[in-house]
Amino acid sequence: MAVAQANRPDLPRRFSVEVSPALQMENVQQDAVVYHFDGERVTGAWTSVTQGAAQPGKGETRIEMRYQLTGTFRNGVLKAEQRSVMHAIAPAGYSKHPPGGPVVIGEYLGVIEGRLQPDGRIKAQLSTTLVRYRTLLEESGSGGAPTHRWVEQPVPKQTPKASEYWISLPTAGWFNTRYMQASRTENFRLRGTLERLDHYMNEASQNLLDGQFALARKQIGTIRTEVGDLGKMIRKKRLDTTVVFQGLPTDDAMLQRYEMQFMMDKWKALYTICNDALAEVQTQLADLRNILSVNVFKSILKNYINWSNSIPTDVVSGLAGYSTITGIADLPRGFLGWYEEGQKDAGILRDQFRTKRALETLEGFYEQQRREIIDERRKVAERLKALDKSPLMRMDRDLQKFFAKLRWADWQAEPKRGEALARLE
Repeated sequence: MAVAQANRPDLPRRFSVEVSPALQMENVQQDAVVYHFDGERVTGAWTSVTQGAAQPGKGETRIEMRYQLTGTFRNGVLKAEQRSVMHAIAPAGYSKHPPGGPVVIGEYLGVIEGRLQPDGRIKAQLSTTLVRYRTLLEESGSGGAPTHRWVEQPVPKQTPKASEYWISLPTAGWFNTRYMQASRTENFRLRGTLERLDHYMNEASQNLLDGQFALARKQIGTIRTEVGDLGKMIRKKRLDTTVVFQGLPTDDAMLQRYEMQFMMDKWKALYTICNDALAEVQTQLADLRNILSVNVFKSILKNYINWSNSIPTDVVSGLAGYSTITGIADLPRGFLGWYEEGQKDAGILRDQFRTKRALETLEGFYEQQRREIIDERRKVAERLKALDKSPLMRMDRDLQKFFAKLRWADWQAEPKRGEALARLE
């Protein structure tokens, strides 16, 4: 049967699959991303909350995202729309007259297309585009009391953000975990061995992420022994059992390393952007022009905003799990940046404003960004250096060779690794 041409006949009518696990980190909380299949209909809904960097004396900006997915899975093809709404909620001390609730609202449209692959999983691509955003403008009302109104902002021309991910579907096998599947003949001893092996692989993965390399090395030695014993058992008893190994316990640590290298390249690009923008700002400050048009202001910020928008923010991106080293990429994401400038000088998006004040604000912003970039690159470089001196790379190569040489079982490499490497090229 050509699985790419038709839905798998062994799938139940109704089932749910976890596409991305829940995140509970210091500055990111996100629901698990779960797709619900009901016949040909596919739905899903989840939320995420991201805390921005704390502002002195003001507090933290909060970004709330709500996602809604609807689509179909028909003849092996997944087609869906993922609509999301972003609320940027300013900290309590942001203004003398805080309106409460969001100060920026952005709406996104995501188009998902996927196809069933020969290994029984769906390979999908999500392309996301900003379709609408509004800012809350504060104005002086009668008696000096402020009033607030929502202002539609033009949506800039943009290239949709695209990311690929995989959706694992239920299998006909009797054992199915992240690292392995087993089908056909089953017995108590075989299941116990697989459960024990899966436990060792998960523990080794976590220890590698935690930098506990000596402990992980011992566990990997145990994994190799268990896999060898498992193969002997199947051959000796002539069991009609099919085992497929998926990925390696080194995958998460290697993906983390790829993401850090990705951010090193991004920080380097941003440092050049900030340097160029700072030179432009300082040139105009030296000229002491009286008026700066909105268009000039936009051109100075454009490259920075484009860079910020190149950082993956969708829930399936591996980068979401490493926010401790991507903190300064979080804000401004364009929208909150416009609003903050607008709060400092009412009408900044409609009229012209004083050159000196605006340029001094930009000068301080870019100088601070340069300092933060240097600090972030130093932190990431130290972590990369420590990883490269560790036995991680050697353990990863040895495990790849070990599983690739198995004759009695198949091994499938983690597809996210190839995608991460392609992004570095």
